[in-house]
Formats: sequence, structure tokens, C-alpha cells
Amino acid sequence: MLLFYKVDRLFFCSYSFTEDISSWEIFHIALNKNKEILKTNHLSWPLDLPWFFLQRKFLGRKLPLLASFKVTYRCNLTCRACPFHLRADREEAHMSWDTAIGTLDSLRRLGARMIVFEGGEPLLWRDGSHRLHDLVLYARKHFLRVAVTTNGTLPLDVPSHTLWVSLDGLKDIHDYLRSDSFDRICSNIEKTRHSRVFIHCTLNRRNWQTVDSLAKWVQEMPTLKGMTVQFFYPYHQGEDDLSLSSEDRRAVIEKLLKLKKSGLPILNSSGRLKAMIENNWACHDDILINADPDGTITKGCYVKNRGKINCGACGFTPVAEASGALDLIPESLYAGWRLFLRA
Repeated sequence: MLLFYKVDRLFFCSYSFTEDISSWEIFHIALNKNKEILKTNHLSWPLDLPWFFLQRKFLGRKLPLLASFKVTYRCNLTCRACPFHLRADREEAHMSWDTAIGTLDSLRRLGARMIVFEGGEPLLWRDGSHRLHDLVLYARKHFLRVAVTTNGTLPLDVPSHTLWVSLDGLKDIHDYLRSDSFDRICSNIEKTRHSRVFIHCTLNRRNWQTVDSLAKWVQEMPTLKGMTVQFFYPYHQGEDDLSLSSEDRRAVIEKLLKLKKSGLPILNSSGRLKAMIENNWACHDDILINADPDGTITKGCYVKNRGKINCGACGFTPVAEASGALDLIPESLYAGWRLFLRA
């Protein structure tokens, strides 16, 4: 006898071993029952992520896990390392509400489980009475986890699961790199009631030597849960050339590993940091999908549709970590859990 039961909207099946039906056939019956459910809804992560890995590993479906969604190129800062604010005058530099909702629906249909709103400065996004908070609330109904990356100059009250604040050093260094914004950011960090705020630091040739001071500062801030790092990537689109030399890249990664071992809250996994020294990690760029303010959706590398790809210069630790998770590397799985899934 074939029986179906339901857990958190997902159908499973059981059967008597006397039936003349294979387990593979039963799997496909359950799979067909789940198709419509999984098109529009997400499950709780203990069910959804195994389901995702099952489809990737055993059914050969190249589904993306993480979506990068730039809702606007507009920004209230002119950071030296960023080329995107230079696009703010383009005709399609700011997305409408209808386009944003349509893009979110498309990203979910294409398989993305998690989404990160970016910019420009995403908290500047408006369309009529709608603001980013409304997009985040909509996304929470359709994605497993929703995150926002902000420059931190506006109130940190967006209802995302995770909130990253870009901070590239303490006052002197950060103000040089990011438009004298340190004091405003500190004030907003101190005032926030968001429960999961992290610092994200882009390391470059002007700030890498001071990363230990930043990590200690993060540890002392009661409203912060830790920090992640990535490395400057040269787009060659008007931003300053702040690329690390190969020697400096190795030196800062060795420093990060020591800081992490000493107990400072650097949440990148040690294994992925080591792999970034020479970028000799297996990149599964199809685990990423990107959306831009004109509504264009691009599968694969973060740089696709945004600049020229140079894998040797890659600094995108989130892609390295996601690729490690896909390869079931325990450290990368743990890093992802701490950043996205931990309550």
C-alpha cells in the first residue's frame, strides 16, 4: 500500500515491501507531488537545503543557491573601491516596484534559496510608497533567507534575516576609503535593534595592515555578531586601483588565520581563506545568480554582466564559501549556517 504524508508542506511517501513498485518509482511519485509546492514556496531549512543538495548532486539540476540582487546603483557615498555608484545616472539605474517583484519571482522560480539585496545603497531604494523594507518582507515569503548589505549610513532597521554593514577599517582608514562615513555608521550600529548585524570588510592595499584593529573593535561592539572579509576586485571602471599584491594577499590571509585562531570573530572559514591565497579552489559559479537594476538576470560569476572576469584576481569569498558548501566541506557548511541559518 502506498501512503503519502506531509511535513512542512513537503510530501513524502512510504510503502509496503510486498508492492510491486520500486523505491525509485515512489521517489518520482513524491517528486511530482512536490513540484508545484516547490515552485512558489520554501521549506524550513532542515528540509529545504537537503532537498536542494539532492537536486544538485543526484538529479543533475544546476540550481543556484544564492542570489545577488542590486536594486539600485544610486548611493549617498562615493567609495574609492566601488564602480557601481558611477552608474547612478544611467536610465535604468533604479528599479521599479513591479520590476523588482517580477525579478524576485523569477529568481525564486530559477531555484535560488537565499537572496542578498545590494546596491549602490539598497536602503535608498524607493518607488512611490514602497521602500526596501517592503521588498524584504515580500522576499521573506518566498526565500529561505534574506540578507541586506548596506553602507551603514542609514538606520539599520530593515527586517532581513541578516544585515551586513560595509566597514573597511577604523575611522581614518574607513573615512579615506568611504567618504567620511565612519561616525554615522558607528552611531547606527550602536542604535540598531537588529539581532543579526555583521561587518563586511573589503581588504585592499590601503587597509589590510589594520584588519586586526578592526576585528578587535568588532569583538567589543555588543550589537555586532562578527565580521566577514573579501578582497578587492579590479573592475577597471573608474574606481581606484586598490589591488593587493600577491605578497600582501598572502600576508593578510596569514594574519586573518592567526586572528581567527586567537578567538577574534572572523567568520570566514580557515580553509577557504587559505584557498584564496592562490585562488586554487574549485569554483562552482553556477551556485550564484545575479540581478541588476535594469531587471537583467545573469547566472554564474558575480562579475558577469558587471565587468571583465579575471579568475586569478578573484576576491569574492562568498562564492568560495558557497562552492565549498556545495562540495560538502564541513567548515564552509558551518560558516554558512552561522551567517544565514543560526537563530
